[in-house]
Amino acid sequence: MLSLLPLLLSAATLGAPAPARSVYALLDAPDRHVRTLDKRVQRLLATGVKRSPTFAAMMASLNTSDVIVYIEPVQTLPTTLAGRLLLMPLSGQQRYLRVQVAVTMNPDEMISIVAHELRHAIEVADAPDVRNETGLVKLYERIGRKSGVPHCYETDAAQDAARHVRRELVA
Repeated sequence: MLSLLPLLLSAATLGAPAPARSVYALLDAPDRHVRTLDKRVQRLLATGVKRSPTFAAMMASLNTSDVIVYIEPVQTLPTTLAGRLLLMPLSGQQRYLRVQVAVTMNPDEMISIVAHELRHAIEVADAPDVRNETGLVKLYERIGRKSGVPHCYETDAAQDAARHVRRELVA
């Protein structure tokens, strides 16, 4: 779910599993574009990359973009959300996104929610004009639909990415 809040807001490419060097770049390289400070989330990212070609492809796609995504686990989100993507203020020309994921789910569910939010991050990365809240709202008014939650948008691509990753995780 993409949630748009004032100044912040709240995120599938298919491919083969990433080669070992790419896995390092996706998970451990200092210049990687999907980051976390949380050890549990780091393990979930590693599991997602290893078990889901779709998840790995989304991580690789973001690694070549101008977007940096920080993922953080949270205890509470609005009751209808399991995850959300927030647009952070620009720092120079660098675009930063923050993904929050509820920690109340099992690991495979959390990975699929992260995949959903990473797909939203790719949508933002693919729209160079999204540099502030106004640009984000315009993007999601164009490619998404409002959900029942105020300031929240959804896309079929993000929902499809989560479903696809979930299937890959149980295969």
